[in-house]
Amino acid sequence: MPVGFPHPLLVGTDCSGLEAPIFALRAMGLPHRHLFSSDIASAPKAMILANAKPEKAFYDDILVRCHEDTPWVQLYITGFSCKPFSSLHHGTKLLREKEAQVFFATVRYLKTKRPLLFIFENVLGMRRCLKKVMRILREAGYVVVAQVMDPAQLAEPVHRPRLYLFGVRADVAIATTTAVEKFVQETWKALMASAGPVEKFIKAKAKAFPGQKAEPKWTERHRCFSSKLHGKPPGSTMPSADDMLLANPRQRDAWEKLVRLGGGKHIVADLSQNIDRSGFRADGSLPTITPGSVLASSLLRRTIVPIEKVMLHAFPVHRMVFPSEIRGRELESLGGNTMHVQVVAVAICIGLAFVDWDLAAKCTANVSTQCQSLLPGSASKQALRTTAQLASGSKALKRKLPSSSRSQQIRAAPPTVQKKQNNVFREAGPTQGQGSSSKEERFRPSQEQTKDSNT
Repeated sequence: MPVGFPHPLLVGTDCSGLEAPIFALRAMGLPHRHLFSSDIASAPKAMILANAKPEKAFYDDILVRCHEDTPWVQLYITGFSCKPFSSLHHGTKLLREKEAQVFFATVRYLKTKRPLLFIFENVLGMRRCLKKVMRILREAGYVVVAQVMDPAQLAEPVHRPRLYLFGVRADVAIATTTAVEKFVQETWKALMASAGPVEKFIKAKAKAFPGQKAEPKWTERHRCFSSKLHGKPPGSTMPSADDMLLANPRQRDAWEKLVRLGGGKHIVADLSQNIDRSGFRADGSLPTITPGSVLASSLLRRTIVPIEKVMLHAFPVHRMVFPSEIRGRELESLGGNTMHVQVVAVAICIGLAFVDWDLAAKCTANVSTQCQSLLPGSASKQALRTTAQLASGSKALKRKLPSSSRSQQIRAAPPTVQKKQNNVFREAGPTQGQGSSSKEERFRPSQEQTKDSNT
């Protein structure tokens, strides 16, 4: 470990769900302090307070939170709302959707508190606006790269391909964007190669069904699909819809057809969608779990129960507390909205390697002096512009400024962690040490730094 590596690491999460990053840090045995979480839904809040209660604050709504009063952390992780980017959201306006305001709220936190490192996770549909997202994050003063990561590529039994964004603050980054991007890609390839029978998962593809532009009734879709079954064995050795205890007519009909399509192989199928959009696997793994998934397994001869959806994302369910108010439907939603613990653990390890921790420690030690460069004024605005340009790889700027001058202009240390306030845990209740006094440096961002990036 570098001399400056923090012990413990200060961590904060937003849109926290089941707190997969915290479980990942625990599994790796990495010393950390979990300072804050947020989630607007009651079920995630109950699970977080029972299993991974943050030290300082739980926020119900990131959109109304005062970012200046939010604790500073070294590692910031969020899986903001995926609805604007989901392929199931027809006619989406992407970043112009109302739900996309959550993304812009995370950007405001980055600009206000300047964590050393962030990790963002979202669905692959975000690639449709990835260039704009990357530009917004780089303009906030970060070196940013993206990588698609799927637990099935690490020989995990479930597919969950997700887009991970890694961002390290430009003044403490150890390498350029190009070098960091290559490092991420090569690291992920090396992990896939060492994951055992990974070729099976890489080459395996879900069975494809013909899509239709029209939106007919499901019965008509199933009749059209029947033409694909000529020459397929009847699948009489597989469990029937009655054996699977399927009560929904659409699900029963879809199951009978998908079993025949499997050709005698054991299958796992998501029956929550119409048959031409159904997730279907015949390679021993499970399709992506969503909040509304109805995953039927011919090998188990039943559907997957809610707690198994959580377990399949590598959570230690045998050591977790499940509050009595968490019902089956809520647990299903939690299991369909979470990050995969194993994958986010890999993401954290990769991200931590990007930071020059010796330099970061020096910045933190001199926080009182160096934060003056971010106070309102023309000098701070120029420093922020310089940081953003460096994060974007501005060669002209790098030629213009000598290395010593450039480092003096762009290095702006993060503020110290905000002291505890009596009203921070309004919802979660008081915490140990509440009301104690400590010195802090108040962080005052410039107008340009806090400008809404939605423009």
